[in-house]
Amino acid sequence: MTFATIAAISYNVLLVLIGINALIIVHEFGHFAVARLCGVRCDKFYIWFDFWGLRFFKFKWGDTEYGLGVFPLGGYVKMLGQEDDPNQLREQLEKMKEAEASGEAIDNPLYAKDSYLAKSVPQRMAIIVAGVVMNFLFAIVCATAAYLIGFSDVAPVVGNIVPGSPAWYAGMQVGDKIETINNKKAYVFTDLNMSMIGGETGVTLGIERLDQAQRVEQSIIPRKRDYDLTPNIGVTSCPSLELVDTSEAKPDVYPVYPELKKLLDYDDLQKLRGNNEVCQVNDVPVDHFRQYQEEQLKAYGKPITCGLSSSQTKVTLPPLPMREIGVRFAFGPITAVLPDSDAARQGIAVGDVIVSIDGDGAIDPIKLPELLLQKVNAEQESVDIVLKSKDGEEKNLTVPLAKKRIIPELSALSMKDPLASDALGIAWTAEPTILAAVGDSSLVGGRVVSVTFVNAESMIASRFSSDEKDGFKVSKIGDMIDMPYIIRTLLQSATAKMEKMETKTVDGKEIDFADLRIPKKLPLSVRLEVLESDGQKNRTVDLPILESADWFNTDRGLAFKVEKAFVKTDSFVEALCLGTDKMIDSSLTVFKTLSQLVNGQVSARGLGGPILIVQASWKFVNSGLGMFLIFLCLIGANLAVLNILPIPVLDGGHLVFLAYEGIFRKPPNETVLVILSYIGLAMLLLLMIWACSLDLGFVKRF
Repeated sequence: MTFATIAAISYNVLLVLIGINALIIVHEFGHFAVARLCGVRCDKFYIWFDFWGLRFFKFKWGDTEYGLGVFPLGGYVKMLGQEDDPNQLREQLEKMKEAEASGEAIDNPLYAKDSYLAKSVPQRMAIIVAGVVMNFLFAIVCATAAYLIGFSDVAPVVGNIVPGSPAWYAGMQVGDKIETINNKKAYVFTDLNMSMIGGETGVTLGIERLDQAQRVEQSIIPRKRDYDLTPNIGVTSCPSLELVDTSEAKPDVYPVYPELKKLLDYDDLQKLRGNNEVCQVNDVPVDHFRQYQEEQLKAYGKPITCGLSSSQTKVTLPPLPMREIGVRFAFGPITAVLPDSDAARQGIAVGDVIVSIDGDGAIDPIKLPELLLQKVNAEQESVDIVLKSKDGEEKNLTVPLAKKRIIPELSALSMKDPLASDALGIAWTAEPTILAAVGDSSLVGGRVVSVTFVNAESMIASRFSSDEKDGFKVSKIGDMIDMPYIIRTLLQSATAKMEKMETKTVDGKEIDFADLRIPKKLPLSVRLEVLESDGQKNRTVDLPILESADWFNTDRGLAFKVEKAFVKTDSFVEALCLGTDKMIDSSLTVFKTLSQLVNGQVSARGLGGPILIVQASWKFVNSGLGMFLIFLCLIGANLAVLNILPIPVLDGGHLVFLAYEGIFRKPPNETVLVILSYIGLAMLLLLMIWACSLDLGFVKRF
């Protein structure tokens, strides 16, 4: 590790420490500053905590002891007369009650002239709310600085439309650039994600369409399914044509995925290293990922030649065979039909089941998107399709094929998305019922209830799967996960386990593989647990994983960077306006998120705790100072909103008690106050336990 690398890491660690601690310190400084203005004596103001008297240093200035504690957890201010601990609060209230009952004067410094408790209700409210105000101001300062410095984030450009999603229904296209969201300019992709929270009535998107050079407006209502963390419209960000830069990586690291790496020779792999960008496909210039996709899909199943900008060379990429297991599954019902499509006009309806296409009744529903792509490439203008409707009647239709090659891909986080073809304009499912099996006809008619990837590493969440001794098992098929995701995603990405202990004889001596540092991959296979057609018993069968001869990946295996947008303002006033808007939007998003946690529109599994905050801090600080400042704005607004909630022991709870005292001219009943304080403390502890359980993986998010 070089000195420059060590220095860069040290700098980023320092920034994370300063940023996270500043979030709390500015809050406490708000309390401190207003308390001093109101004449309240502050005994302590500490950066970090000095538990058990452990501190780096301290000094006294006036009545206040300032110091730097050993424990880097923010900071605190200790005001005379203020007590958040329910136990201490009870003791103080009992002393006060006893003194009042005996008619004695209260000789307690906690109620002295410069005590917090001696101040008027408006003054105490100002002291309490000052911390939240400082968090809001801190968020504005951070965001304003970010817009002045400039930052690079994911561009608001669509890279994939999930089949059957609201965006798919609305006719959004790969390459669509989102210019406005609800009439406000969209700068980065996260602006779209944030607008989904509280968007039950819909969001209006102003879109610049790539291939039509026009601006369109679309109103889309987000959806929230049981397995989604938040509402969404079903779009993902877009790759650029710039390859991941591996020039400073190890010599055997290239901007390609393993499936492609094993098919390219050394010279071609070397051409791809460095700061390269794809600028041609089969001699056709491309300047956007959508154009790249269109051109390479025209050559589906054939090699393509990619021209590289920086090296002025060309690399030939072979088609990448898909993995399969020699089993064909049954068609499930059609789940969606594109509005205003030829399929809709011809009478194809949700619930219909595909029987055959162009006279072929043995079509694999999981391979159908690529089959239709091949028909488009062959300039076939229509398909003859036989459907079975819900009432059992057969429909024979001739449906025109649109010249659309890009196939909507399954979401990485959703295991129940349907398959779709924009060329035909429909989305459909695949049932786990086996209709054909190579070499084992006894499986026909059975229903798959679980799939084990033998000798494979864990790839997905344990809420619908489990680690087995010899592999990774996926269950709840048809409930939590469907066959398209298993075959098109999990099977394609399955990674072989490495055997931990193996010996080999070298020159007559047994050598441990671990000592030799020679990993040995174990053979991959798929084990199906099948409920037999009579429904009486389950059987298991192990099937080899094969490379298909006629089914290829629609991705050529190049590792592209995501398309980025650089955001920077030209003036301080503009930066301040954008920073204020960012703070307001972030704060409103927190309020909406909390309300939708109650009604189930946002999953509690999407919450994060201190561990996630630190992890996110490290990610953002490595993305540049501007991005880190945007992150601090988001977290600052979050802390401000959470602190103002009317929960006892939080600032909002104190404000409620003070409002009660202001209205009724007396403090709340001390017993009620203590009970509510304990309830509030318990709520916060439970929330922290839940958030930390998610952070540590004890509770799975997906």
